[in-house]
Amino acid sequence: MNSQSFPCLFSFRALRVAAFGALSLAAALMAQAADTDAGAFFFRDGDRAMILGDSITQQRQYSTLIETYVVSRFPEWKITFRNTGWSGDTMGLRTRNGVDKGFDRDLKPVDATAVTIDFGMNDARAGDAGAAAYVANAEKLTARFAEKGARIAFITSSSEEKFQEGQPAGSAYNTMLRKYSAGLKDFAASKNLLFIDQLNPMIAVIEKGREAGVLAAKEGGARLVPDAVHPNWDGSLVMAATILKGLNAPAEVSSVEINATTGIVKATKAAVTGVQTGDVLTFTRLDASMPWPVTNIITTGFKLPGFTPLDDLSRYTLKVSGLTSASYTVAADGKSLGVYTREQLADGVNLTAPAFAALPEVKALFDAVAAKNQLFYSRWREVQIAEIPSWIDAKAVEEGRAKRLVELDEQIVKAEARLNELRAPKPHQWTVTPVAAN
Repeated sequence: MNSQSFPCLFSFRALRVAAFGALSLAAALMAQAADTDAGAFFFRDGDRAMILGDSITQQRQYSTLIETYVVSRFPEWKITFRNTGWSGDTMGLRTRNGVDKGFDRDLKPVDATAVTIDFGMNDARAGDAGAAAYVANAEKLTARFAEKGARIAFITSSSEEKFQEGQPAGSAYNTMLRKYSAGLKDFAASKNLLFIDQLNPMIAVIEKGREAGVLAAKEGGARLVPDAVHPNWDGSLVMAATILKGLNAPAEVSSVEINATTGIVKATKAAVTGVQTGDVLTFTRLDASMPWPVTNIITTGFKLPGFTPLDDLSRYTLKVSGLTSASYTVAADGKSLGVYTREQLADGVNLTAPAFAALPEVKALFDAVAAKNQLFYSRWREVQIAEIPSWIDAKAVEEGRAKRLVELDEQIVKAEARLNELRAPKPHQWTVTPVAAN
């Protein structure tokens, strides 16, 4: 099997939900989430998705965050992702010998149905003289993907982050990137294609972060783009959140409201059973989908003023009224998701971030997606298209290449099966326990 194809996804029929005594509840919850949320979202059930771009895409950071969002939010969807980013590349696919050759060798075999295209950081180095070619190459790519019937979303480049006084996000180059972005926006509008501006929102986040002292105003402190071009995980979160919102991604995961006195429950996209009130509130919660697996490598990103990716894209909430103590520990299967005041719990808390550590399947899904993407990168870049030096026996190398491709294909199939196992909703025993006063 060509690993650039998309094998059938794991069947969730094998899902066992003993706490509820039947398979139908989990399936019904997942179907409810999918039916409610799919709406105007760019990605769809059955998609073979491609994330196309340059070295910023090749990093497999923002793309992994986009993928973990989709596969976690829609656990029943048959959807797979391929990252085809290439360092130094442009809208004209210059690292792949041009649009036509590059498309035929690297992109066409993926047979994608939905594609995000994120170029510009390298293109704009050509200055004003290259702006027309940038748009012309966007048109060529559009035509080639149209041959395959793929849906396209054009995304502007992310921002540079430097320390040049008076410049947007400290970089004069961002002004040129804005010119290229404007041309891409006009082209996308002319073709009725989805266009997402991530450049200006990222510039705004950097500038607000500097004003608040969260990001460094000079060399030596916290940054989103440490080398001025390639975002770290914090910067990649800004990218992924901006792109997902531009793709019309839904915000709500699930919500549970419980009155700790009466035991009355109100749940959306979740089922709650076994509620026991008293000094310790206990219940079993099964969600239609898990919260967004956002890696705990990200720290600064959650401190940026005005940047609220979890509220915007992953509302995984618990609201408890009728509590009497000052503060409470919330735990799932004995693992703490944090300590919250009575007032915070009455208002409702978003537990997406702590769920990454407390719910094993959340981190495991993130790790599985990252591992699969590394396998595909190795398969495609390091084996499939690796050039053979002229002094090596070509026949022997090709035989070895063919064998290694089969091995990697098998590993990718297993990796995606594991990934899809982890997507299935799982019940957890929750407790809300008062913290003893000192």
